[in-house]
Amino acid sequence: MPTRRFRRSSSRALIALTLSAGAVGLALSSASSLTLTGNKLGAGTTLVASCDTNGVTVAYTNAYDAPTGRYRTSAATIKGINNACNGKRLQITVKRSTGASLGARTIAVLSLPVGTTSATVNYAPMLDAALITGAAVVIAG
Repeated sequence: MPTRRFRRSSSRALIALTLSAGAVGLALSSASSLTLTGNKLGAGTTLVASCDTNGVTVAYTNAYDAPTGRYRTSAATIKGINNACNGKRLQITVKRSTGASLGARTIAVLSLPVGTTSATVNYAPMLDAALITGAAVVIAG
C-alpha cells in the first residue's frame, strides 16, 4: 500500500508542476507579445507616438574626479525634444547594465523656448560615469 500512496503523491506533484509551468509559459508569451499604443506614455525601448514622434537623444556632462580617479556625471541633456512637448512632464532615469536605476530626475512642466530642443537635468551627488549604460526618457501629460 505505501507504494500506491507514493504514486498518487508523485502524480499530483507532476500535475501541479505541469500546470505551473504552463501558467508561467503563458504569462511569458503574453508579455513578449505586448504591444504599446496610445498617446499619453512611452517608456522602455518602445516609442509611443505622443508629442515627439522621432525620439530624443541623451548626452552626459562628465568631469574627472582626481580624488577617486574616476569620471563623474553631473548632468544629462535630453536633445531633440519637439516643441509640442511644452507643458508636459519629462522624466529621465539613468540606468546601469542590470537595468537598475542610478538616478531619476523630473522636470515637472517642460518649458522650451521657441527654437530650443533640449533640456538638462542635474545630478547631485554626481553619478559614477563608468556605471551608466543607458537612460529611459518619458514625456507625458
